Amino acid sequence: MGTTFKRGRKWGISYIAPDGQQVRKLVAPFKETAEMILKKIETEIAEGKYLDRTKEKNILFEDFAREYLNTYVRLENKHIRNQEKLINGLKKHFQGKFLSQINTLIIRQYLSKRLELVAPATVNRDFSMLRSMFNRAIEWNLFRGPNPTKGMKQIPEKNSRCRWLSDEEQELLLSHCHGITKVIVIIALKTGMRWGEIVNLKWRQNVNSNYVDFENGTIYIHESLAKTDRSRFVPLSNAVRLALREVPKHARSEYIFLNDETNKPLGSIKKSFATALEKSEIQDFKFHDLRHTFASSLAMRGVDLYVIQKLLGNTTPKMTQRYAHLRSDQLKEAIEKIDIHLNKLLYNSTFAERDSTNLAQEPEKQNGVLSRAI
Repeated sequence: MGTTFKRGRKWGISYIAPDGQQVRKLVAPFKETAEMILKKIETEIAEGKYLDRTKEKNILFEDFAREYLNTYVRLENKHIRNQEKLINGLKKHFQGKFLSQINTLIIRQYLSKRLELVAPATVNRDFSMLRSMFNRAIEWNLFRGPNPTKGMKQIPEKNSRCRWLSDEEQELLLSHCHGITKVIVIIALKTGMRWGEIVNLKWRQNVNSNYVDFENGTIYIHESLAKTDRSRFVPLSNAVRLALREVPKHARSEYIFLNDETNKPLGSIKKSFATALEKSEIQDFKFHDLRHTFASSLAMRGVDLYVIQKLLGNTTPKMTQRYAHLRSDQLKEAIEKIDIHLNKLLYNSTFAERDSTNLAQEPEKQNGVLSRAI
C-alpha cells in the first residue's frame, strides 16, 4: 500500500515496486493529483503492467500528450482550454516522433521556426509546456532523462507596451459595445481582470473556480485560473454589479459567460470587439489593453503602485512600474513637500544665525544705524 507525502510546495508518492525496491518521488503540486497517480500505479502493479510500462522506450509524443492532458492538466484544472491549445500545437509538430527522439537540437529548431511566426511570449509558452511535459514523463518513468530542455533559457520578451484609453475614449468604446461584449468590456475596464479570468467566472462559489460574491462585494480569482498561480480578491464595483444584472442565467451551467453551443465558457468576442473599435475609430488597441487602461486610470488618480500591483495580481512591482510616469502630479507634489520642508529648515537656520550676529553687534550703533563688521 503506497502513501503520499509533501515536500515544500509539491506532493510525492511512495510505494514498493514489484522488484521490492521502494520508490519515492515528487509528482504534483496538489494532493488529489498525487493520490490519483499513486492509485494508477498500484493498479498497474496489481495487473502486472508496471514493469512493461517502466521499460517502455518507444512512446509517441502524441500518445504521451494525450496522457499528460488527461492525467495532469485536467486533474490540476490548469487553464484547461489554453493548455489543450498549446498541447495540440505541439502535437502537430512532433507527431510521429518518439519521446526518445526529441533532443535539445530538435527543440531549438522548433522554437526558432515558431519565432518567425509568433511573438517571443508565445514561443516561451510552448517552451514551458515542453519542459513540463518532459518533467512529467520522467516522474512517471515514461522517459529516461535528462529533460532535453534542461539548460535552455526562455527568449527575452518585450512587455513594455502600455496602450490605454482616455476617459472619453472609454465612454466612446462602450457606446459601440452591445450585449455580452459590453458587459465583458466593463468588467475588464473596472477590474483589470484578464480575458481568461473573466470568461471563467461563475455566479456563485465553486471548487477551483472564479466566482462573483455579490453579498460581500468581491470577485474571487482562483489560483488555478490565474496567470501567476496565486488567488486574489477584486472589489466588485457598482458598474460591474449593474452590468452583471443584465446577463441571463443558464439553467444547465454556473458559468456567467456561456457558449450555448459547446456548453463551455465563451471562447471569444474578437469580431464584436473589433467592430466596436472600428466604429469608435480607436486604433492599435487589443483586449488586453483594457487591463492597462484600468491600471493607468488608477495611477492617474493617485492610487499607490503597490495597491495597483495587488489589484492586477502581479507578483512583482516590475510590471506595475510602467504606470509610474502617469503619477507625475503626485510625484511633483511629493517633491514640493520636501522642498517646503527644506526651505523652512534653511529659513530658520539662516535667521537664527543672523539673530545671534545682530545681538553681538547691537552696541555698535552710529547715528541710529548698525555698524557692520568687515
